[in-house]
Amino acid sequence: MKKTSLLLAVCLCLTACSCSKEDKQSFAHVDHDKDSGVIFEELVFVYPEIVVENFAAYDTDQNGILDQNEYEAFRKEVVTEKQPPRVARLSPTQPKPGGAAVQSGVRTPSPRPDITVTVEGEKAPPSPSPQIESAPQTKPASPAKPAATERKNQEKSGPTTYTIVRGDTLTKIAKKHNVTVEDILKANEGLSADTIRDGQVIAIPGR
Repeated sequence: MKKTSLLLAVCLCLTACSCSKEDKQSFAHVDHDKDSGVIFEELVFVYPEIVVENFAAYDTDQNGILDQNEYEAFRKEVVTEKQPPRVARLSPTQPKPGGAAVQSGVRTPSPRPDITVTVEGEKAPPSPSPQIESAPQTKPASPAKPAATERKNQEKSGPTTYTIVRGDTLTKIAKKHNVTVEDILKANEGLSADTIRDGQVIAIPGR
């Protein structure tokens, strides 16, 4: 009788442990904010081995959030079938250096040389004789305004900084600045969802 009771107790304990483990990995449990979506920080809290490339591979609509169908696809492959998680290849977001001649996709035209075309059978117009007595009074055009315009364009497209406040997450910061979590992580080497803290200053990449 005692052996039977002990065996029954062990079976109940194993069943409870199995149910507890399954509940911790359910969509309702992983969705801490209860907003019908799992963000990267919430997924890492339950699966600490997951990286940004894995999250992006299951985020099929690329909105920075896993809905229930996307999460269940991830859970089926990684938890149920014991497969390695998918890995997405992220494209670089930083603009390639193109020199001062190209700014924001607009190519600055180079000044054309002054060329006089003579048609065969016609006389070329006489060239004006140089004035030796009077000194030229024309002033060269100042390039200050184009340079200032280029600096403004560079400032608009360059990175900015942001100071983290209480309650911030990488997803909230990315939505606020119209960038992705992947962009922020690439602009801040060593940054992760577990290391952000109040008062920390991070770089926000240009749009």
